Amino acid sequence: MQINRKGISEQVADSIKRRIQNGEYKVGDKIPGEREMGTELSVSRNTVREAYKILEAYGYLTVKHGIGVFVASPEHLIQKMTEAFFVTSDQIKDFFAVRKILEEWTVKWAIENSCDDQFNELEQIVNEAKDILAGEIDYNRLAELDHKFHITLANNSKNEVLVRIMNFLIDLLSESRNKSIQIPGRVKQSVQEHAKILQAIKQKNITVAQQLMKDHLDSVEHSLSNASNVK
Repeated sequence: MQINRKGISEQVADSIKRRIQNGEYKVGDKIPGEREMGTELSVSRNTVREAYKILEAYGYLTVKHGIGVFVASPEHLIQKMTEAFFVTSDQIKDFFAVRKILEEWTVKWAIENSCDDQFNELEQIVNEAKDILAGEIDYNRLAELDHKFHITLANNSKNEVLVRIMNFLIDLLSESRNKSIQIPGRVKQSVQEHAKILQAIKQKNITVAQQLMKDHLDSVEHSLSNASNVK
């Protein structure tokens, strides 16, 4: 006989989670209150309350006090998952390893699914960054444009799951991005690398664009690593 070592509240949480994953409870649905759910599952109200807390912590549910408990959106779930991470310098390498894989596929799907208007949007981002470099450098705006370049590429991929993951992954690395922008010569190099990636994308050369993206992220990671070692 297999022994279930999970507590009752965890088992109840698993049961409710399965209902969400099976579509019985859909995004935005208000689920039964603690008393009603307890009666339905033959457990105490306190057990249901603990189960709801577990599912809220994992991002499956959102609690609106005085209103009820609702099924959370996939974006909220991914945000909760990523909030569990605190990106230290030791983790940067691992995060960049994941990002390289994601962004190589991002480039491929963006080329396959983009139109000329979307290529023009990327070109506007790169050109604005070049204009800033030619004048009084606004590091905050350059950081915003760096973020916008990569997120626009993700949006152009037409892969909703990828877009959600990329948004939160890049947000997690926002502090690292801001640090990299301040490294002497780094911002100019990033803009030049973005321009090369864009050129390959416009030519719809997937292999070259993917390699250039990998080289770009390798370069940023290397700059961050060197800056950390100097300290």
